[in-house]
Amino acid sequence: MRTILPADLDPAATNALLTGGVAPRPIALASTVSGSGVRNLSPFSFFNAFGSNPPMVAFAPNRRARDGTVKDTYRNATATGEFVIAAVSFAMLQQMNVASGEYPAEVDEFLKSGLTPLPALKVAPALVGESPFQMECRLHREVELGSGPGSGLMLIGEVLAFHVREDCLDLHPDRLDLVGRNGGAFYTRASGKAILQVAKPVGRPLGYDALPEALKRSRILTGNDLGRLANSPELPDPRGAQPLRGDPADPEGLERAIHAALQREDLPEAWRLVGRRLEI
Repeated sequence: MRTILPADLDPAATNALLTGGVAPRPIALASTVSGSGVRNLSPFSFFNAFGSNPPMVAFAPNRRARDGTVKDTYRNATATGEFVIAAVSFAMLQQMNVASGEYPAEVDEFLKSGLTPLPALKVAPALVGESPFQMECRLHREVELGSGPGSGLMLIGEVLAFHVREDCLDLHPDRLDLVGRNGGAFYTRASGKAILQVAKPVGRPLGYDALPEALKRSRILTGNDLGRLANSPELPDPRGAQPLRGDPADPEGLERAIHAALQREDLPEAWRLVGRRLEI
């Protein structure tokens, strides 16, 4: 593994490392309005939620890497104390991309992108009609993380109102169909086959250290396989595991069968096969 020190990089190269390696990131399509009433719409992927009581989100319209200047979104949000964060679905990805262009301050990116401005309930900036999930926010705090090119300017906002499209009220990933930002020109679509469920530990899980050594030495079982077994609440008694017709008789065959059972989320069958494997 190569070690790279930020001190050896310029801001653009550092940004490329961060955005490529810290990915995928949720996208905040930020709607603001200037003091003179000009709408602004721009996406930012340094964004996340940071508390629910009160509900807090933060995004970072950072200083431009080339010259350290600040963006219209930052000027507007700090001047008015308000912004809207709209989630970006796959259906609006290309229009969001148009809104990311650098336009003069007097240009309305809603018009450029073709996205639909709708009146908000609590704040002056517009909602985005095409977004399945959005939040009206009041600026809680601004945090300067530097003063040079590419330095962070974080805006923390308290959510005053949520808006969820009717068909997405259960927030199912397939219906939201959101996109995330990777490095360069890459994005991730967070729906369909990209979605998987991972059971959270219940109480105190068994842990990797308690797994039988024969499993940990396996050349077949993956880290995910062992992690799934380690997430069990206890180590089942492997003695007397009932053999079934068709069970492999060799260690590697049994380990492949364990792997297959875990791939289809059949944990009881995986542990039965573990018992068979430990008898050999």
